[in-house]
Amino acid sequence: MQRLGAARWVAIAGIAVLVAAVAVLVYAALQHANPESTGGEAQPVPTFTLGAEAPTPTPTPTEAPVSLEQTRFLAIGSEVWWRATAGSCTGPAPVVERSYDQGESWTDVTPAYLGITQVQTLEAFSARDAELVAAMAGCEPQALRTYTRGEFWDSYPDVLAASRYIDPRDAGSVHLPSGPVPAPCPAAFGLHAFGDIVTLVCDGRAWSRSGDEWVALSPERVLAVAIDDGDVLVAHRADDCSGVAVSRVAAATPDSASTIGCAESTDPASPAAIAAIGDDVIVWSGESLSSIATTGR
Repeated sequence: MQRLGAARWVAIAGIAVLVAAVAVLVYAALQHANPESTGGEAQPVPTFTLGAEAPTPTPTPTEAPVSLEQTRFLAIGSEVWWRATAGSCTGPAPVVERSYDQGESWTDVTPAYLGITQVQTLEAFSARDAELVAAMAGCEPQALRTYTRGEFWDSYPDVLAASRYIDPRDAGSVHLPSGPVPAPCPAAFGLHAFGDIVTLVCDGRAWSRSGDEWVALSPERVLAVAIDDGDVLVAHRADDCSGVAVSRVAAATPDSASTIGCAESTDPASPAAIAAIGDDVIVWSGESLSSIATTGR
């Protein structure tokens, strides 16, 4: 009996040792799988990069387009200068001004009493007098002329029928005496016409009407156009000009742009208008007028 009891105790002790050994192994395994943080705080999750890290792209700066209601017009007679902001049939009213002192001072001569809502074209047809194609009540176009230096304006239906202008109700349509034609884009502005030349601005480009189609002129980033001696004058932004640059393009050769100069004191981010007088081009941008001597004739 004593021998049997001793064997039982030996067996029990062996089982206890075995259980303790298993417990030690389990604890070691758990420690290996979940090591303690040396700092006592949670450590960040490691990250990995496969291959070369792609550089963060730099956004390309965009140039704000000229809104139709901010479009400007400049027309120069030998005695009276004229300028206007377009306005909108459903927004701000247009402003028409006259200057007797070559742009040093201006007088508001807007024919508001006629219900004018938007200017489409502005031309000086004599030394002292001017004409507009303008939208009136209901955005209906009319041709207005003044023979009193802007004091009074009257409607001339025959002048309207012969005029070329962008439809104030649809900036994607151009009225010609022969009938309406589509503009090169849905939001054309700044149309000028003289003789056989019709030019306007669409999608940042100057366009000229040639036969039955529109032809894009160089350069790009265009702000305004005008006509001088059968050529198209183009006001545009340029990398080498801190203000508004002006180029001359022969309507018959649309890629023949020659640089006239740079109006350094002007703001290329503002709406602009240009007009030729003698050997100079006048640039109206921001609050100022600047003059550039013409070249490349």
